[in-house]
Amino acid sequence: MQFDKLYEEVMSRGDESKVLYIMRGISGGGKSHTAKGLAPAENIFSSDDFWGEDYNFDIKKLGIAHQWNQKRVAKAMEGGMTPVVVDNTNTTKLEMEAYEKSAEEFGYEIKYQEPESDWWKELRPSLDSKDPDEIEKWSDDLSKRNSHGVPKEAIAGMMKRWENI
Repeated sequence: MQFDKLYEEVMSRGDESKVLYIMRGISGGGKSHTAKGLAPAENIFSSDDFWGEDYNFDIKKLGIAHQWNQKRVAKAMEGGMTPVVVDNTNTTKLEMEAYEKSAEEFGYEIKYQEPESDWWKELRPSLDSKDPDEIEKWSDDLSKRNSHGVPKEAIAGMMKRWENI
């Protein structure tokens, strides 16, 4: 689905429909770009926001950052904000669980959304095949594309643990 179609879908719903979009993708795959086509900036929630504008990432605080984001999303849904977009990698079912529970609690429809970038469409079959050569190729490429300096090894790990839903 292209961005203009995503925007039309979101805008045509009206106020009666509460929707939670859970972005899914590997760092550098185009998730944040796609998220911007789904909702205004104030409706997009990412655990990356925990690190501030300077993005002072600390791996020891990653769990805290995710809990912080889960609470923000739950509060937004409790207040009736729609659509709400979770802009994280969400590579496994477990990573999405807290968001899904909040959506159920507050009566939100859940939509899973992957990036719309051309390179995502090319690399997506590699997530299913787990081909080591493809993972090597794409993790190298995505390590250069992502905006937070996520290293190649971390991206390869994301690709290896990807779960289809």
